[in-house]
Amino acid sequence: MLYRRQRPLSPLFVIAAALLGLALGFLAGRATAPHPTLASLVAPSALHARQASGALEIVPLEYARAQQGNAGSFDAARTAARQAQSELDAATLLRQLNPGGVREAQAALVALSGAVNARRSAEVVQAAVARAQTALRELQAAFTP
Repeated sequence: MLYRRQRPLSPLFVIAAALLGLALGFLAGRATAPHPTLASLVAPSALHARQASGALEIVPLEYARAQQGNAGSFDAARTAARQAQSELDAATLLRQLNPGGVREAQAALVALSGAVNARRSAEVVQAAVARAQTALRELQAAFTP
């Protein structure tokens, strides 16, 4: 009589306790989660715009080398210009928030690619890079606190 025989826990009770614990954990997590801000929502697209701007920094350097006869540098300049375009294309939220600014930046990048592919002078390519950089900076500035 010293030992009392314990009844096994009901599986229904165990499942109910587990579900209650999950529900309370979910609610506590949602209650303490920070509310999304416009800056946090735009941050990934702004990062793509910054990466596009970074890719443009390579274009005039490689293009100048290409004009000195380095064929690999010409390919590097073209690749950097294409990378800038693809990064801007990935900034989907910016396209929704500022379609005019994105169109301006895309037009500048298309003009830059055209100048590089047509093997225009280094000054023309540099001017096209400057125009694209300006458009990308204006696009970023609109969403930077």
